[in-house]
Amino acid sequence: MNIHIRKGHDLKLVGAPAKSVQDINDSAFIKLHPSDFPGVKPKLLVKVGETLKKGQAVYNDKNNPNILFTSPNAGIVEDICFGERRRIEFITIRVDENAGEMSFDQYALGKIYELDPTDVTDILCKSGLWPALRRRPFSKIAIPHLPPKAIFISTMSTAPFAADLEVILDKIPKDNIQAGINVLQLLTTGSVNLVSPKKVINSKLSELQNIQQHTYSGPHPSGNVGIHVSQIDPIKNKDDSIWYISIQDVGLIGNLFLTGKQNYRKIITVAGSSIADRMHYSVNRGTLISDILSKNKVEKDSRIISGDVLSGSISKLDNAIGYYHESLTVIPDEINREFLGWIGPGLSKYSLSYTFLSTLFPKREKVLSTAMNGGKRAILPIGAIEKVMPLDILPTMLLKSIIANDIETMEQLGIYECDPEDFALCSFTDASKMDITGIIQDGLNLAEAEG
Repeated sequence: MNIHIRKGHDLKLVGAPAKSVQDINDSAFIKLHPSDFPGVKPKLLVKVGETLKKGQAVYNDKNNPNILFTSPNAGIVEDICFGERRRIEFITIRVDENAGEMSFDQYALGKIYELDPTDVTDILCKSGLWPALRRRPFSKIAIPHLPPKAIFISTMSTAPFAADLEVILDKIPKDNIQAGINVLQLLTTGSVNLVSPKKVINSKLSELQNIQQHTYSGPHPSGNVGIHVSQIDPIKNKDDSIWYISIQDVGLIGNLFLTGKQNYRKIITVAGSSIADRMHYSVNRGTLISDILSKNKVEKDSRIISGDVLSGSISKLDNAIGYYHESLTVIPDEINREFLGWIGPGLSKYSLSYTFLSTLFPKREKVLSTAMNGGKRAILPIGAIEKVMPLDILPTMLLKSIIANDIETMEQLGIYECDPEDFALCSFTDASKMDITGIIQDGLNLAEAEG
């Protein structure tokens, strides 16, 4: 099945990454941020000064104690920072490769099918790889021992500066991917679906077995898992559940079962108009952004974004890149308003409408800053967000129902199909300057609380 959408938009931005890959291995410290996992209430299992093996548990989830969050490197707990109400902000670990690593049983590729699903779940939870599995609705960590109706593997995002699938596949052995798929098949009574770009043809994908293969084409957000779910196996109500995971994490799961060793490395991109060297990097989870950018030149007055420019989060050099993020974006941090900017021809302005002459050059790449170009306004129902929303919903009506806390109307309008990342492009194009992704998240929080 090919999923083709017409509604959407591919941002043409200066700063795309090259396909070359550089390894980063010399980090002195790593950080773990429990805030990367919405809904998790962390309970510490270590203390400052304790020596940790690679893969040893650092904290767990009070709601699901079996889900462990492990150390990506061997080392010593350097610092535990608490915020308001004793909330854990981060755990800093000083890397020491001599501290050893945890190990698990090895399985031959053909023997994975003989494993018990309960044992597979326990292995994933103890190894720290379970958090890679997320569920919809609500986009939180999957709940162990509550099988989903289907599992989706996302391969390549269509967001700006996303990691290239061919670069990723070049770094993952085919057997690791197949082993990961075999493991996932044990966790669901439904199908495991892999959705890849139609333009990418790779033998590592075409030769995979025991999986439903699909392709996608069209502008962003055609690569979002929410679009794939809506077309292949839609979420009908709050009791429906699907899980999703990235192909990089599928490879890590496969590696764990084949070798008995934990690997926490992933491919990310470093890109944007405010950075000199734009390329792919192979990093360990928990690597500080300062280490990733240590040999790079970052322009003054720049904003560092963990993730892509549409759905990422503002970060700092002394933070680690987000657990689920595969991009590190650096753009100009400018808030200067242009005097009477609306009266000019707008040859250098980015426009999704025909307001400015820049629309005559749709393929020209532009530099975008963090400026909002205006303040908040009343909701303007002019169809701007509908033009970039491929989901079969009424976005303006849904936003109004969320603002009004009308849970019944929210459910009728399909809140359980939604995720903030699916509305990121709507926030970008919205003339009202609303935080649409934030509103959608508020709606999901309300729907979950109401049960």
